[in-house]
Amino acid sequence: MTSILALDTSGDACSVALGRDGAVWHRHTVEPRAHHRLLLPMVEDVFTEAGCAPAELDAVAFGCGPGSFTGLRIATAVTQAIAWAHDLTVIGVSTLEIMAASAVEADPSAHGVIALLDARMGECYWNLFRAEQGQVLALQADGLAQRDVLAAAIARHVATAGGRWLLLGADLLGDASQLVPQQGELVAAAAPDVDARMLLTLAGRRFEAGEGLPAREAIPRYLRDERRWRRVGDPLPQADAQQQ
Repeated sequence: MTSILALDTSGDACSVALGRDGAVWHRHTVEPRAHHRLLLPMVEDVFTEAGCAPAELDAVAFGCGPGSFTGLRIATAVTQAIAWAHDLTVIGVSTLEIMAASAVEADPSAHGVIALLDARMGECYWNLFRAEQGQVLALQADGLAQRDVLAAAIARHVATAGGRWLLLGADLLGDASQLVPQQGELVAAAAPDVDARMLLTLAGRRFEAGEGLPAREAIPRYLRDERRWRRVGDPLPQADAQQQ
């Protein structure tokens, strides 16, 4: 049976799930700005409860973003460290996809999901997902857009696609006057906490499909101000090397 460790620190929640032989061990707590001290003890807890060690894993999955820059770096660093040390596959899953999959699990009648996250400075991270047999399919790459542009774009999409769509994070758009499509139904829904159990489910499907990357390819998806994430084993840039 497949054994996967899933980690997410992309938002306010810090979450860990370990799936092994069909069983799941899980930790989840909402404590912003504490991920740096919570994550490793939570990882140790699930390993202890499961009675296994990192070397027995097949893969490490992580919420790769978008989300909090600091949070993304914490989960990515721990993922790289565990996977590099034990030659494990890494699987990055979009934060927005995890949100959408959780929403469809809670409301299977939805035809699709539009997931929004606060990106500050009047912008949102966002994506569109079609729901098919309890699973979600991204209709585009995760994006970053001005909030005043998003409202009209979302209404147009739902009017064109038809059906019942869940809008996660609708409160980020403020004025809802533009969010009434001429056709279809748009339902404002609470944005669920990103949880490692759903991340584990999505990562498991990818692993079974043969997806995954080497440890050095565990890279966060910032979307804004993309900076080069130094992969494990990469040489130090010259300026950094001179400071060591």
